[in-house]
Amino acid sequence: MIKAIIFDIDGVLVDSKNANVALFQTILSKAGYPTPSRSAVLRHFHQPLWQALEKLTGSTDQDEIRRIWELAKDPAMRNPDLFEFPDRLEDTLEQIHKRYKLAIVTSRIQAGVDEIFNARQIKHLFDVVVTFEDYENPKPHPEPLLVALKRLNIQTEEAIYVGDSHSDIDAATAAGMKSIHLAIEKHDDASAGIAHFDEIVGAIEQIA
Repeated sequence: MIKAIIFDIDGVLVDSKNANVALFQTILSKAGYPTPSRSAVLRHFHQPLWQALEKLTGSTDQDEIRRIWELAKDPAMRNPDLFEFPDRLEDTLEQIHKRYKLAIVTSRIQAGVDEIFNARQIKHLFDVVVTFEDYENPKPHPEPLLVALKRLNIQTEEAIYVGDSHSDIDAATAAGMKSIHLAIEKHDDASAGIAHFDEIVGAIEQIA
């Protein structure tokens, strides 16, 4: 029996591409690096901030990456006005929350999650939030999802993960969980595939 629905953030709860491009351009410029192009940033969109910084700077100096990483925690470096949220986001989450526990598993750092919660009043709907600081091995490794399951006190077969990237579905598969792929091109291992956020309720009913 399904007891919890776990959500990725970027590409699921919010379209953050424009905001993320602006963030990387701002912090890298502030750190003394050339401003990366939009296409360069988007090539690393689904990677955790730390790994994306390594790619965009070409640096393997972990102290240097941490220096830039710390800049991303400053709210002044961020522009939440660039976020684009799905229609009926709150209503849909409220509807799901009536039947299931809700959780978030994301590659965002905690400051990035707080930014989302400050932009839309949805924090109260989530029982568990797992961020980049909470695990050692990012998706597609199953560890982030296993951390969430432990905090929710449920088993792998009792949760569904909703993600937009192949690494999300790979992580769910590795964890032994069902999954919903919110994307145009669906992952073969996903339990269900949808193209729009408002189709999530139907997909949950289909596989729960």
